[in-house]
Amino acid sequence: MDVKPPATRAGRREKAAQTRRRILEMAYHLFGTSGYEATTMQMVAETAGVAVQTVYLVFGTKARLLAEVESRMILGDPSLALSGQRPWMAQMHQETDPQRVVALFVEATADVLSRISPFVAAVGPALPSDPESVAARDRGRDEFFGVVIDRLAALRSLRDGLTPSRGVDIIRAVNTVEAYADLTTRRGWTVVEWKQWLTDLLCMQLLADR
Repeated sequence: MDVKPPATRAGRREKAAQTRRRILEMAYHLFGTSGYEATTMQMVAETAGVAVQTVYLVFGTKARLLAEVESRMILGDPSLALSGQRPWMAQMHQETDPQRVVALFVEATADVLSRISPFVAAVGPALPSDPESVAARDRGRDEFFGVVIDRLAALRSLRDGLTPSRGVDIIRAVNTVEAYADLTTRRGWTVVEWKQWLTDLLCMQLLADR
């Protein structure tokens, strides 16, 4: 029985992870520039430097590949989960000033939206719209928004009578890729102006009077 040493297995896992990242990066570029319909799995494979069979083996379908690209853009580095490992989360969990907590969250949000806004504009109608995909996307947003609400609750800084669930709802109402794109492209706002507006609004809506 031929048993591969641990170093060999680890090397193969790392190579597979690198291949996956390269495919996702090339798919992101192609979907964003050519659109979903015009982008083929063959184009993704050629751009990534792999066989088209590899793309199908790793992702199965073009729709699944698109969903994975969307998830990667939202989360950023896929090796980091929503667990406080991200620098902004670690900093936020150390922060005791509620206004700074909100500001750190808005900075992170701007980073996410700057990545995903052009992509959504190019492929938005093709994003999975089945109930399961929509529900998964909603859960991801609520989890992301819940991080800042949980920290504010731990600091006892939420406005009187505001429940964590309602706090997440408030963020959902104003912190959308559509609003970001509208203000920073069609309405001429700078990203700095958008961040200041959202920070001021969330502080007013979420925080207790000091």
